[in-house]
Order: sequence, then structure tokens, then C-alpha cells
Amino acid sequence: MKISISYPPLESEKGTALLSQNRQFQWFNNPSFIYPMVPAYAATLLKEKGYHVVWDDAIAEKKSYSEWLDNLSCDLIAIETKTPVVKMHWKIIDEIKEKTNCKVVLMGDHVTAMPLESMENSKVDFVLTGGDYDFLLLNICEHLTKDKKLEPGIWYRDDGTRKIKNFSGVDKVQ
Repeated sequence: MKISISYPPLESEKGTALLSQNRQFQWFNNPSFIYPMVPAYAATLLKEKGYHVVWDDAIAEKKSYSEWLDNLSCDLIAIETKTPVVKMHWKIIDEIKEKTNCKVVLMGDHVTAMPLESMENSKVDFVLTGGDYDFLLLNICEHLTKDKKLEPGIWYRDDGTRKIKNFSGVDKVQ
């Protein structure tokens, strides 16, 4: 299984989007890039478990959106989002789902607080709630490859139905 931990390019006249390790999202005209520790740890954990992991920070690499989307090749993509750009990410997710067979995972502060919103407004496959993206992302990969039971805190789709694996471990249908 090939997994991409990705920061898709967000093109705007406001500047460069800085998502990683920023408590408060900002657009910068003179950007500095901070390495996102929890998603990076997720990449390391997945690689140690034998998964093929691609680190795809298209923002730091200054890729255009079309270049990024045209070269997207993975089985699962994990995207971190923040409130000011979540609607942009919903559109990106829908384009990914139209052009590829890739499963999409959305994670971050905004979706932790409001996971149902992203399930209703995009074709996202999984939404991670809480800050343990590293362990929950590994759990999703093992669910998809080894049929392992999903851990609490994961929202997901099953045959088009939104389901929640809540923190007590009980599935709920939305």
C-alpha cells in the first residue's frame, strides 16, 4: 500500500499557505516552512510497519496545483487542514475522488471539532478526530490491508453511509 502524507498546494493571491505546526493558520508573502512533527512521525511509523510512504509537501516544494494533482499516485492520502482552508480542502478532496481511486483521510484541529461537517461537504473517506494522527493513520492502513478493527475517534464511510467510531468504540450511523 502506498500512502501519501500530503500538503496540497493552495493557490491564492494572499500568499503561501502555512499549515504545518502553526497553531494559527496564516498566509505569508515571505514564507518559512516548519516541519510538521506528528504527520512526520506518522510517516516514520508507517514506513517501519512496511508501508510505502511518500512525504508530499507540495506547498514547501512550490508545486502548482495542476502539477500536484496530475502526479498524485497513491492508495491513500492524508491531508492536514485548518479552519481558514477547510473549504479549499473539500474541493481538493472531491477532485481527488473524481480523478483517482485513492482513499482520502482528513485530519487537524478543525475536523477534530467538526468531523460531520467534512463528511457532509466532501467525499472524504476518513476523518481523524484528536491529535493522534500517527496512530490513527496506522490503524486505518491496517484496517484496509489486514481488516483490523478501526480504533475510536475515526469517522468513515461504509457503502456510502457515514459512520462514527466514537471514543467508547461504538459505531454510530449518521
